[in-house]
Amino acid sequence: MDERNKLIAYKVATIMYLLTILAMQGIVIYRQFALGQDISDFEDIAIIMTINSLFLISALLYFGAIQIRRLKIKSILLIYIIMVIFGSIFTYVKYNVFQSPGLTTEQLLHKLIIIASIIGIILGCWILLSLLGKKRIDKELEL
Repeated sequence: MDERNKLIAYKVATIMYLLTILAMQGIVIYRQFALGQDISDFEDIAIIMTINSLFLISALLYFGAIQIRRLKIKSILLIYIIMVIFGSIFTYVKYNVFQSPGLTTEQLLHKLIIIASIIGIILGCWILLSLLGKKRIDKELEL
């Protein structure tokens, strides 16, 4: 395969991968909210999807496909805040709209602390992987 064919194959594979992840997410949401299934019925799908997505982003950062070094501290903090807000909204809606009884304020605050901590750890790992990837690429360029 020449470079053009490889590029087309990579684009097709990427699109199919994204469609698969979106379809799996749709199935999980449908099973949980429309069918009312317990999360233990499809927890394995959710775990595989989450780990797969985290590893995909990690690999893209490490191999230089996503260049985080161009982001400023303000941008990284904004991304963190946006992710915490979306995680908080999702948690609130999940527990207080779709389940009864809902969470108490104290329980919700405990979940928000967990959300903020996990997102902070994930972003920290992504930044570290990006820096390690940059060092790897710089080393390869020196040779």
